[in-house]
Amino acid sequence: MLFILFLWIALAIVVGVMAKGRGRNGVGWTVLAGLISPPVAGVFLMSIANRSPHASQPIPASHIDCPLCGGRILREARVCRHCGGDVTQALSQADPAVVREGYWFDDLNPSVELKRTAGRVARAQAQPPWLVVDQALDSIVIGSRWPGQLWRVRVVKLGDMSGLVADPGYWRAVTVELLDELPLSVLFGPQGEAVLDIIQKIDTLTRAQAQALADNVPRDAWMAYSRAWMRWSRQNEAGEPGAGDADEWRGVLAASRRGDKARSPIHSGFLLIHSQLRQRAARVEGDGAFILVEEDGETEQTLNPLWQGACDALLFAAMARAAPQYVSDDDALTLTQAWNRVFDAAPPRA
Repeated sequence: MLFILFLWIALAIVVGVMAKGRGRNGVGWTVLAGLISPPVAGVFLMSIANRSPHASQPIPASHIDCPLCGGRILREARVCRHCGGDVTQALSQADPAVVREGYWFDDLNPSVELKRTAGRVARAQAQPPWLVVDQALDSIVIGSRWPGQLWRVRVVKLGDMSGLVADPGYWRAVTVELLDELPLSVLFGPQGEAVLDIIQKIDTLTRAQAQALADNVPRDAWMAYSRAWMRWSRQNEAGEPGAGDADEWRGVLAASRRGDKARSPIHSGFLLIHSQLRQRAARVEGDGAFILVEEDGETEQTLNPLWQGACDALLFAAMARAAPQYVSDDDALTLTQAWNRVFDAAPPRA
């Protein structure tokens, strides 16, 4: 009889330990098991929910990493419980059989923490800012990120692709494999060396040279610049652009073209020239290089007439020298007049 009593108590304690491991009150379940029956209490315990925090820990056979945020989710899940992303679509995009090769512009920004190993670059954590891999050279946007390095890469691990339009023309990547380093000139098309030449001149541009550029811009240069933009925008359309459309292209640095993701006749070249000239003007003349313009209740800082004229002259030269296929012979002379007089450059046409 004494043996049965000890066994009963021991089994009740076992039930209590099991209950504690399942997030329940161990003492309470020990007492309950002792009062009713340890086997009955044990069966009842195993039939109710497991409240242990360890119960929600995924096991490899039933869980996978979300391809969007990296959180652990059930293998059959369609929506990630962490980020709310469409897991089904992301997994189809993350098909390892799909090879994603494109172009990555490395601006060598020290504030962005990257892991650089032999032949690979990765974000330190799987979160923005992602490594943006463009599918074509003509869609790369540089802005003020200059200079840097241009690579042809293969996407090893995708980042979060949720929230993007269909076929955005680029991938967000966590890890890329470096395939080839490319010359920066290819960023601006077949005649990209001409854009690099202009950028180099901007690096050492003086105020006197800026003034000379502005003074030598022909009055009808904007019309020639606009005509080149219109030829580019209608490259796949028949007929010459009409003069009545020219005003729409005045001051344009980037635009969309039907049928592709190109941003200009020299890709991101105009945007880069503009941003580099602004930086040079600020270094040479400080705040005096800019004026404040108020429009619709908002104040915008723009280049003063001298530096704006110099910027226009460089944009015109870039159009004629780097995109000659869109410029007539007469317009080429107009667009390069200021450049040729200041830098004694050779004529762009034979």
